Amino acid sequence: MKKYSFYAFLWALVCLAGFYGPQALAKAQEKALPEVYFSKEISPARLKAAYARLDFKPQGKLGVKVHFGEEGNDNYVPPALLRELVTGLKGTFVETNTLYGGSRSDSKTHIATARKHGWGYAPVDILDTDGETAVPYKGKYFNKVYVGKGMAKYGSFLVVSHFKGHGGAGFGGALKNLAMGFGSPAGKKAQHSGQFPTIRYSKCIKCGICIKECPVGAISADYVIDRAKCIGCGKCVESCPYKAIASAPASTKGAAFQEKIAEYAQGVTAGGRFTYINLLMNISAACDCRSGAPAPFMGDVGILASADPVALDQASFDLVNKAAGIPDVFEHETGISGVRALEYAEKIGLGSRKYRLVEIK
Repeated sequence: MKKYSFYAFLWALVCLAGFYGPQALAKAQEKALPEVYFSKEISPARLKAAYARLDFKPQGKLGVKVHFGEEGNDNYVPPALLRELVTGLKGTFVETNTLYGGSRSDSKTHIATARKHGWGYAPVDILDTDGETAVPYKGKYFNKVYVGKGMAKYGSFLVVSHFKGHGGAGFGGALKNLAMGFGSPAGKKAQHSGQFPTIRYSKCIKCGICIKECPVGAISADYVIDRAKCIGCGKCVESCPYKAIASAPASTKGAAFQEKIAEYAQGVTAGGRFTYINLLMNISAACDCRSGAPAPFMGDVGILASADPVALDQASFDLVNKAAGIPDVFEHETGISGVRALEYAEKIGLGSRKYRLVEIK
């Protein structure tokens, strides 16, 4: 009887281990996910609380990356919301000039716009005022990224992004704020533009170099370029020793544009100290860079904060969709899904799309 009881006990242990093992593993895996802190209430106090949960320890001078809002746009983040946090941290607002015209295309008018819109309670620094710096980067689209030279003055960055729609990227959050926000005008142009090639058959000796160098297999064995596959990176033009491939600039759209944003975001943050806050408020279908942007299509959702920009944007995307009650509200509003940026950013190791949402109460 005792023998059977012993074996029954062992069997019970095996069953318990089998039952609790997967649960324990699942809990451990969940605990390892990047945390995204969330507050439904949007206020200066909750913003400070979200930042505190990040446990971020700035080193050196702190740059606070924000978007000041284009002249004629009323959807940008209210500057008063950040006042207590930024002044308490002794931070400096940082931005770069735009590629296009408008009220933020040169440092003088850019700073004037910032002050007019209410951001003058802290120093304002336009990072490309004294030019740009090329930072080495190895990706599918770029071998360098161009940023404002003034980035070198800062040891740490707090990236505060207004999460909203965008006509080219679907939506804009931390990733886009990193890529376009720190990119110099040349960097912005590199992200927006591609070099679409044409083979000069009179010069081509069919050496195969361009086929080997093309990162997406857009050049066939008979040296025909598939425009549907071509991403406009220009590597075939650069690699051809016989100058048999010509190219002309064209606008990069769709998935390629979103992948470029992800690569630039990774290049910008390489080796730096960054942390992130997204503000889900005044959510319209257009970027804050658009003068006369449409009225918000959704009310406030909350404040999100994370050390992982991909997890942060994914959580922001999920919460906005949940509030809207549809799978992709930005595709509904702009005609473009921004999911590819998240997928590609995770693929290249910038962050994780999986996260653990921690509500700040």
